Formats: sequence, C-alpha cells, structure tokens
Amino acid sequence: MNRNNRVKYIDILRAIAIILVIAGHIPYADFSADFHKWVYAFHIPLFFFVSGISLSFINYSKTNFKELLSKRFHRIYLPYLIWGILLAIPNFSLWTIPKILYGTHKSLASVTNSSLWFLPVLFISLLIVDTIIILLTKKKATSKLPLFLIGFLILALIMPSQPTIHELLNGHNLPLGIDIVPMTIVFILLGYLYQNCKKISNLRPKLYVSIPIILVMFLITLFFGLKNDVNYVLMAENRYGNYLFFLIAALAGIIASLLLSFTIEKYTKRLANLMQKIGSDTMLIFILHKYPLQWSIDLLALFTTTHVSNWIVIPYCILFTVPICMLFSYLINKYAPILTGKQKQFH
Repeated sequence: MNRNNRVKYIDILRAIAIILVIAGHIPYADFSADFHKWVYAFHIPLFFFVSGISLSFINYSKTNFKELLSKRFHRIYLPYLIWGILLAIPNFSLWTIPKILYGTHKSLASVTNSSLWFLPVLFISLLIVDTIIILLTKKKATSKLPLFLIGFLILALIMPSQPTIHELLNGHNLPLGIDIVPMTIVFILLGYLYQNCKKISNLRPKLYVSIPIILVMFLITLFFGLKNDVNYVLMAENRYGNYLFFLIAALAGIIASLLLSFTIEKYTKRLANLMQKIGSDTMLIFILHKYPLQWSIDLLALFTTTHVSNWIVIPYCILFTVPICMLFSYLINKYAPILTGKQKQFH
C-alpha cells in the first residue's frame, strides 16, 4: 500500500488517533482529568489496531522475513534512531546514546522526546507478527491466528504483574519496551483479523445506525476509562489498571473510531480528504507535535490572563499544531525523506 494507493478509511483512522494524541498531550493547567482518562483509554491501542489492518495488504505468501526486516528497519527503527539523536542535541551527554538505544518511555524522557517510545515497540511488535503470519501462511494454518492472539493476551496480563522486573530496573520497562509488546501485538492481531474477515470489515452501517453506536461506544469508553483504578492508562509504561476495564474501554473506542471513519469517508468529502492527508503522515506528527503544541500554549498565555475553557483550548491547540506539523512533514518528505523512512515505501 503505497502513497498513491491508500485506503481512505485507514488514513482517517490514523488521523483520528493522532488528533487524540495531540489532545492528550495538551499541557494546560485546567485540562480536564476526565477527558485525559478518556483519551488515554484507547488512542494508542487504536494506533496498533490500524497497524494490524495495514498488514492485511501484504501478500505474505510471496514475502520473506529478511525483506520485511529491511523494510521495517528503514521505515521505523532507523528514523527512530535519527530523530532520537537529533532531538537530544540540546541536552546531549554521555548517557544520551545508551538511553536512546535502551528505548523506553522513561529512558527517552530524560534525554530526548519521550513520544519516540512508540517506534521501537512498533518495530519489534510488527516483526514478531510478520514472523508468525509468514510461518502460518507457509503451513496453510492462518486459521490458528486467534490462538496466538489469546496467547499474547495471557502473556500481556502476566508480564506487568511481575514487579520484580521493574524494581530491578528502578521503575523502567525492559529494553525497547519488550514487556509492552505482548499487549501491542494483541491489538495488531485484532486489526489484522478484522480486515481479513470480510463479512465484518465490509460492513458499512447507515448513518442513523452508526451515530447512536458511535455515541454509545464512546460513552462506554468514558465510563470504563473513568472507573479504572489507575490515574490514567499509560501504555508507554505498561500501566493498565484494571485489565478488564482497560480492554473494554479500548475495544469500545476502536469500534467508535472505526464507525466514525466510515461516516467521515462517506458523508463528508472535504473533511475526509483533509483527514486522509493528516493520516498519511502520522509518524512525523507523532514525533514532532509536542513542540508546536507548546508554542500554541505559550502564544495563548501571551494574550490571555484569565481562565480559558477547555472547549476553546483543545480545538485551538489542535488547529494550531496540526498545520505546523503538516508543513514540517512536507519539507522533511521533500528534502530529507530518510527521516520518515519514505525512501522505502512501506506501511
């Protein structure tokens, strides 16, 4: 699936996810804790789910692991290393490179942009899923994929319950977020299985059906997100709180986002085209958004001394941040494509 042959609803899903990431990172004193918990309940699982959907467009019967490894490296891990070093330059020290190579949310936060944690986890997760699907495809046993999904779900539920690991690592995750990988693979496999089940993935409910379901699903996400016994879900550090509540909230949010993407694609042509444009460059937006986001807050502080409602701050920050990120994306894609992995056209 290259840039000229993209599936619109998938890019719209990516755009929804990245807009939620930006909203979740708004550094504002009056930012709603409830809204924050709602966003974090499902936005990162949605990203991994979309990655799984994209895998269904790979012909695994004609693909070998060595080829996929090369493409994944150039598309994901090499940009991670380059951006990690570039963004660390203002605070460069002897520990910078080791912490980037360690590649967890906490290690990166102390030297560079902590949002980069997503890339090594995605890199490892996709390679594991690639390997499983290649092996099952060769044995004509892809029907066993749901068993792997269940297995990784069990592993994901067990790993964070082992506090000894985090105590030994002084609160850090395993290198490259390996302990997060089982949970991310669950959502990747869900996305892959969803797209390959044509009876489900081809469903496009009417508007009068979609809208109530979207509202109900988002309310379910809100309810279970708020009821979760953790301050907020943080997948970057393998923090889920109540696993059942986390899974229900994440799945409900994914369903709502899917239906929302179908609705946007079918009924709002201009918005759909704009969302597709945003969704085609989410990696760069993910990496860079914190900087223009902070600029937007600094600019707001210059012109306001009184309370500003979240209903104004949230859309203002998004409308300020996204266009700047898109401009950065255009310039980087044009003059330094190695920073985006676009020299290897692969999704």
